[in-house]
Amino acid sequence: MLKVAPFAYFRHTSRRIGPPILVLTLLAVLARLPGINRPLVGNFATRNVVSAMVARNWAEGRATLWYPTVDCLAGEHRQWILLEFPVSTYLTASLWKWLSGSLDAWGRGTSIGLIAASVAMIYLLVGRRHGPVAAAGAAFALAVSPVSVVFGQSFMLEPSLVFFTVVAFYAQDRWLEGGRLCWLGLAAAALALAILTKVYMLVLLLPLAVEAKTSLNLFGPASSRRRKAALLAIALAVLPSLVWYAHAATAAAPDGPYAERVFYSVRQSADVHRPPHPLLKTPDFYRQVLDDLASIVLTPVGFTIALAAFLHRSWRRYAPWLAALAVLIAGLPLKFYEMNYYWLPVLPALCILAGLGWRQVCRRLRLGGVATALLALTVAVFSLRYSVKPAFVTPPEDRAVAAAGRAAGRLAAPDEPVVAMHGSTIDLLYYCDRPGWAVAPDTPELKTKLIELHGQKARWLVYVAGSDRPPRVLGELPVRLRGEGYTIHDLSRLPPRMGAQE
Repeated sequence: MLKVAPFAYFRHTSRRIGPPILVLTLLAVLARLPGINRPLVGNFATRNVVSAMVARNWAEGRATLWYPTVDCLAGEHRQWILLEFPVSTYLTASLWKWLSGSLDAWGRGTSIGLIAASVAMIYLLVGRRHGPVAAAGAAFALAVSPVSVVFGQSFMLEPSLVFFTVVAFYAQDRWLEGGRLCWLGLAAAALALAILTKVYMLVLLLPLAVEAKTSLNLFGPASSRRRKAALLAIALAVLPSLVWYAHAATAAAPDGPYAERVFYSVRQSADVHRPPHPLLKTPDFYRQVLDDLASIVLTPVGFTIALAAFLHRSWRRYAPWLAALAVLIAGLPLKFYEMNYYWLPVLPALCILAGLGWRQVCRRLRLGGVATALLALTVAVFSLRYSVKPAFVTPPEDRAVAAAGRAAGRLAAPDEPVVAMHGSTIDLLYYCDRPGWAVAPDTPELKTKLIELHGQKARWLVYVAGSDRPPRVLGELPVRLRGEGYTIHDLSRLPPRMGAQE
């Protein structure tokens, strides 16, 4: 058995790696590359621009790692988002700071790179356990999964969770099979980064612990030292997240001195998703879960192939992992019901089932090369059906956002606050590259709100026309600049009658 350090191992295997893993990794990149220069608008725009704001504020010295900061103002201060520690966002910020270029492209590129690396890693993991046929099936499923395509090229944290998860399982496998202690260190580091990024990734402790216990028990009393090492690794993996989330919960205390500066926090999320959620009692939730699995997650063909995995007992190895995912879905049903990017963290286990199912299909049907190619093409067509529009098409109502932001940046002085108005999202505020307030067009007593913000030194209101008609109040404001799909209004020239209540 090869006993080498992780980096030496990858140097060794890179000389003998076969075409399948290279082709699948390239496929993962090419399937996501066309949208790399697209603005962070459209599908879950707020989630994207929050990451971008955090990256920019840290890279430009307006925030510390300890306080991820967005451009939304509370009084005179930018607000904090204390929901997670954004590991991959800070990686993107570092790349952008060192190499310059488009932050949007760097954010999307980081996600593409993480998904491509995950495809390669899941091939290695499944290949070690079940052979090349299952490995190819699992890697292909991950490469073309619609949610993986859509959110694997977005500026979001979830692609990093896929990578950290697969690395943790792969590195633990290497250590359990007699590898050096550095493999256990790599597994612990990957697990720590996953939990630090999203606290709900604590569910990975169950399958990782079960696999470690099962394997170490085979060695009898002689493995007591390795058991202690495994327990220490788990403790060290959990420790950073304990420190971070304790800090986040304290800083976001409703009665604390910084309550106004919190944009969103893990405290607020816990209150919203406190179990048991009533959604678990509705049949529509379970219908949507099955619908998602057979469409945006694995595609209809991929889901059917994944079900074939249960024809062989090898799936039982993943029962603890599947149980952990069931706990996660039951614990956060509203997330999975409303935000389909939450399927990304659970995708590796589902793709492994697809790989095992593909091995069963090949064994029982003995498909030839042409039939295999046609089946892969069918899966790819379904993937395009579900992913092309949200991943690569900018909605008409969002196409003026970037141009409006650039125009506002030319009018407003650096750090001069602005008011951005574009639906209910904050994407326009990000493209203005200024601190300020994102105000929805349907805000109650909008006139009074604008007077209040003008009193807080806001001079410019940037409006991008959406699908709804513009609010009447804009007709009373002087237009400083008009562009295609947007207008910029001068709040410093508020007419006296604007003081009246609507």
